[in-house]
Parts: sequence; C-alpha cells; structure tokens
Amino acid sequence: MIQLLESYTSAEAAEIQQYISEWDTATYTSVAQSILDHANRKGIEPLKYLRKAHNFNKKGAIRVPKTGYRGDSSAVYRKGNEYLIVRPD
Repeated sequence: MIQLLESYTSAEAAEIQQYISEWDTATYTSVAQSILDHANRKGIEPLKYLRKAHNFNKKGAIRVPKTGYRGDSSAVYRKGNEYLIVRPD
C-alpha cells in the first residue's frame, strides 16, 4: 500500500483508497499489489488506471458469461481490447 500511495497527494491518496474498495485481490496477496501489477503491465500510472477501470462503460460490452458468474465467481465485460472483471457484491 505504501508503494502505491507514495507519489500522490493526500487528495489523490484518498481517491485511490475509494477505488480500492471496489477491487478484489483475486490471485494477488493484496489489492495494492494487483493494482500496481496491472498498471505497470499497461504502462500507465496507478491512479489513471484506477480511474479508467472505475469509469469503464459496460454499455456495448460483451459479458462472459451472459448471465451468472464463471467458476471463479467472476464475470468479464469486454469492449474492444479492454475488459473489466467483476465479482458479485
């Protein structure tokens, strides 16, 4: 978490912490590690990545599976070369 928040202002850190509540660790040891890894693989800063994920427009996206959830309790929305993985609340 420290590494994730280290270069941000207190307002940006608060925004990141808000977005973190929307994430799941999935196969990572922490949500912060997941965010850092995904942002690094995409080549963008973590806050920008979180904003992009938060604002992902599901309209027009293809949902897999169409209803319900996959065996790992997730569903994927795909639009072009971007996707968002969701889990039930």
